[in-house]
Amino acid sequence: MIRAFVNIMHKKVLIYFTVLYFSVLSFGAGKSIPPNPEHVPTRIILGWTGDPAHTQAVTWRTLKPVASPQAQVAIASPNADFRSSAISIEAESASLDPTGGAKHYRAVFKGLEPDTHYTYRVGDGETWSEWIDFRTAGDRPQAFRFLYIGDAQNNIKSLWSRSIRAAYAAAPDARFIIQAGDILAEGYDDNLWDEWCYGMGFIAATVPSLPVPGNHDLHRNPGSLNSNQVLSVSPLWNAHFSVPSNGPGVPLDHQSYYFDYQGVRFIFIDVDVFANEDFESDWKDCVAEMQLRWLETTLKNNTNMWTIVVQHQPIFAVAKDRNYAGMRAALEPLYDKYHVDLVLEGHDHCYARSHKISAGREVQDSEPGVVYAISVSGPKMYTINQRFQSLMAKTQMNTQMYQIISIDKNVLDFRAFAIDGTLVDQFRLSGPNGARILETPEKEISPNNFLLPQP
Repeated sequence: MIRAFVNIMHKKVLIYFTVLYFSVLSFGAGKSIPPNPEHVPTRIILGWTGDPAHTQAVTWRTLKPVASPQAQVAIASPNADFRSSAISIEAESASLDPTGGAKHYRAVFKGLEPDTHYTYRVGDGETWSEWIDFRTAGDRPQAFRFLYIGDAQNNIKSLWSRSIRAAYAAAPDARFIIQAGDILAEGYDDNLWDEWCYGMGFIAATVPSLPVPGNHDLHRNPGSLNSNQVLSVSPLWNAHFSVPSNGPGVPLDHQSYYFDYQGVRFIFIDVDVFANEDFESDWKDCVAEMQLRWLETTLKNNTNMWTIVVQHQPIFAVAKDRNYAGMRAALEPLYDKYHVDLVLEGHDHCYARSHKISAGREVQDSEPGVVYAISVSGPKMYTINQRFQSLMAKTQMNTQMYQIISIDKNVLDFRAFAIDGTLVDQFRLSGPNGARILETPEKEISPNNFLLPQP
């Protein structure tokens, strides 16, 4: 009797665990069906098309078109409850693959709160990215810091990737990354865009990228019409980057622009038209004049405490046999007139930082003047020449670099690092508008002075 009872109970337990096992398998199978890899969002990149305090923009790509591209955004919280308050935003899409394959998308978040920690994801309603965090700008002057890097251009995946990752590790609280042109060696090459996005990794999805075009970014497919004379970037540029549409107009939409960030006006100007002699002269002169009118208006109507200009080719070139006299004659007087504090440049594949300069000559550290910086983050290097060597406070060759720039009220601290963390150069500007004092501190400026609360 007892043995029969034990056998019955043994069978019941066996049946119970068999049912439970297959139930778990069934539940697990239902939850782990892999998404369609052709619909998985990749190349997720933050930027702005409007006010950084109240908007944020994001671009991404899928290998094949999705039916309902969208993004969701919510104020972040330390638990997962934020998902219930997430708002969905319909995305716009564009196909840039001549075979009809890959699709690019852009979503713009509007009506955001200033200086607020948000989280977002992109997808199609079924296949999503992970949730990713960002912080909006404040709507008044307050301390922040950002990264500035020069040309990436070559060996992007294998060698440049370590530069941007070292920069982010050194300043994880950087509010954005300024990229001074020549993002790629060939702006039309989607394979190189893939390398750049791979090198940036999650950084691009977390920290906005703000670029200015270089001459290589204008390159078109060999043999295409006017491939050496175009004034506009490849369509891939606008597919990946989101920047304000407040520039001088066609053909420089999304190539020259500006934005205000916590007491600083950042002006990005595409100076290729001043530096490239291959452009048709009549068209070149027309666009240059349009740029100058826009630049002067943007500088003049500026109430921010600081003004920083970003351009690719340097006003005072230090490499090869370069000397952009026409560009210098057109732009430098405006920078002097409107008390630009700092000009960030690339193109020369080395590091150089000037003394204070006004009207083409070095001035006293306490006199009105502009500081010009050139840097490189990729592995391609040039030799420095002597043409403007006397105007330079510091030069460095054969070194992949990144720069951390911190601003707090009337103080701007600039630190330039080799990607192994070695401090190469530093200086400080302080004082009211138009009367900045240039100092070179004896001790390294501590980054801890500017660390902000992490999102």
